[in-house]
Amino acid sequence: MGLILNIETSTKTCSVNLSEKGEVIENREISSEKYIHGEQLHLLIKDLFTTSKISIEKLNAVAVSSGPGSFTGLRIGVSAAKGLSFALNIPLISMDAIEIMIQKYNMISTNKKAIFFPMIDARRNEVYTASYNIHKNKIDEIHCPEIDEVFLSNYMKYNEIVFIGEGSKKFKEKFNNQKIRIDDIALNSSLGMVKYTYQKYLKEKFENISYFNPFYYKDFPSTQKK
Repeated sequence: MGLILNIETSTKTCSVNLSEKGEVIENREISSEKYIHGEQLHLLIKDLFTTSKISIEKLNAVAVSSGPGSFTGLRIGVSAAKGLSFALNIPLISMDAIEIMIQKYNMISTNKKAIFFPMIDARRNEVYTASYNIHKNKIDEIHCPEIDEVFLSNYMKYNEIVFIGEGSKKFKEKFNNQKIRIDDIALNSSLGMVKYTYQKYLKEKFENISYFNPFYYKDFPSTQKK
C-alpha cells in the first residue's frame, strides 16, 4: 500500500515519479523553455511504469502540484491527475508548488534567524512565494508580492533573507544588502512531493475530483479583445 504517482508541472519542468511508502521507485523529468508538458507528460508517466514493471492498476493514489505557476502547465498536470484518479477509482492528492520547493530544498544555512522564500516567477518584479523558517515550517501563506525595498523592510528583523528557486534569479543584481542570499537552484520537481504526499495518503487528505481545480492565484490571462 502507498504506491503513489506524483506529478509536478507548475513551471517549465515536467516532472513525475512513482513512489511507495514515501520512497522513490522511478523518477522522470524534462525541462524546456517551450513548456512541452502536453507532448511529454503522458510519455513520461508511461515510461515510469514500463521501466519499473509495475502495473498502473496497482496505484493507490495520484498526487499533483496544485500551483501556483504556469497556467498551461498546471492545467495539463491537474487534468492528467484527475483523469487517472477517476479512471482507476483511486484518491487524488494535491500539494502546492511552493511547499514542493521548500521540501526539495537542501538547506544552505544553519542560521536560526534566517527566513526562506521559495520563488516562482510571476512576471515583472513579482513572484509567487511564501516564507519558511530554518525547520521548513511555514511562516505565512502564498502570496504574489513585488520584490522591492518595501517588501524587504518587512523582514529586516531576520539575520538572513534567502531567496530560493529559479524565480529568484532575476533579483541577483537588484539588491545591495548583506542580509540577502540568493540560491537560484531548480526546485520544481516531483521529488519534493514524495514524503509529503505519502503522509497525506495515510491521513486520507484527499481532494474531490469533481471540484478540484489548479490554484492559479492570478486570473487566467484573457486573449479577448476589449
